[in-house]
Amino acid sequence: MGKPVREGVGDPARAVASTYAPRGNECAFNNLKVLSRVLSSVYDEELRPVGLRASQLALMWAILAAEPVELGHLGVATFTDQTTLSRTIATLKRAGLVSLRTGTDRRVRMVALTAAGRERFAAAMPLWEAAQRRAGEWIPLDTLRSLARKVRKGAHVAA
Repeated sequence: MGKPVREGVGDPARAVASTYAPRGNECAFNNLKVLSRVLSSVYDEELRPVGLRASQLALMWAILAAEPVELGHLGVATFTDQTTLSRTIATLKRAGLVSLRTGTDRRVRMVALTAAGRERFAAAMPLWEAAQRRAGEWIPLDTLRSLARKVRKGAHVAA
């Protein structure tokens, strides 16, 4: 058995921890995570009357923009991992909002909005507008769009 670690003034881990502990609010990841959670709750609250969550509406929006779209392409376009994508698509399918079919290659699955999905999307738009207004009270939406554009461009270059 080794000697117990003696924590004292000269403990390097304690020194590093005390230096960095107050700097947590500088962390880009932490700041984006907080922003994401706060904005998600705003959008989820506004969308509740139509029975959608913000993540579901965002995915429906991406489907609508490219339908019918291969699930693999949809995942790449939305930066969504396969597990999350499959789970969200399954939820939307159970609700009758999307349809899945086999592509020309039997290994490929295509997704599109159903008529009910288009109706739900249309019903959600005034609520989305309200969420946008609320979000815009906290963060300049043009700044957020510009940042998202840069991040997407950088992510595609890195991939």
